[in-house]
Amino acid sequence: TCDSDGKIDQFINLRDVKSLLELHPLRKAKEPGTISNSKSQIPNPKSKEPYYLGFFLVGAYQEIMGNLHNLFGDSNAVHIKLSPRGYEIEHVVKGDTITEVLGYVQYDTEDLVEGMRRRTEQALQEKRITLAESQRLLQNYERSLSSYTYFSS
Repeated sequence: TCDSDGKIDQFINLRDVKSLLELHPLRKAKEPGTISNSKSQIPNPKSKEPYYLGFFLVGAYQEIMGNLHNLFGDSNAVHIKLSPRGYEIEHVVKGDTITEVLGYVQYDTEDLVEGMRRRTEQALQEKRITLAESQRLLQNYERSLSSYTYFSS
């Protein structure tokens, strides 16, 4: 399987694979902010207490993601050390940009930008786009080349 679709939709249980991640209750039965049901105590959705959930994608598969799998390149990584106060971020490793990954496979981004500029100019002359649209298109194209290869909001 491949995780390039950006979702995790299977969770391994002791006996099988599930499509939902089962979570434990945060509090004991009689505490404020919980709702009782026949199976367990679940956090009250109206409670102001946050419910934090972390996914730490580590292991061999995540390690090989940096080998240009699907042309995504190296992912961002962080080295964290436990300390008496909790944790310390020792080092942040930035992942590849689109320009870097394209360079690995012999694409010159200057040539790509020039080709996009020519096609945009032609579309402008043929009145398929406006001047403002052509400027916005080229700015977004150039900006995207310097951005991270993985989706970010």
